Amino acid sequence: GSNYYACLSMLSLLILTPFAIAERAPSMWAVGWQNAMSQIGPNFIWWVAAQSIFYHLYNQVSYMSLDEISPLTFSIGNTMKRISVIVSSIIIFHTPVQPVNALGAAIAILGTFLYSQAKQ
Repeated sequence: GSNYYACLSMLSLLILTPFAIAERAPSMWAVGWQNAMSQIGPNFIWWVAAQSIFYHLYNQVSYMSLDEISPLTFSIGNTMKRISVIVSSIIIFHTPVQPVNALGAAIAILGTFLYSQAKQ
């Protein structure tokens, strides 16, 4: 899993970087950089570095976990992670919830609960 993730990351960087640069003109990259630096300040570089490192570690642990647990268990854990992010954003950021969003979250929670009950 770890070797697969490392190869996938390197190939993605090589393949997607030219498209990312071509899709946004270099002048737009410079304007975006200036806006970020003016709004956040010099800490912007540290925030980008920290985000990159933590995202890489998150994916590394995910691939290492797949070597130890079944894909179904991993999928259930990933679903629960997403539910916790949704609930946290609702509580912390006071995100408005539409009825269809609440229904989707309820179905995900119910499905996870039923799976855990069936597995026992």
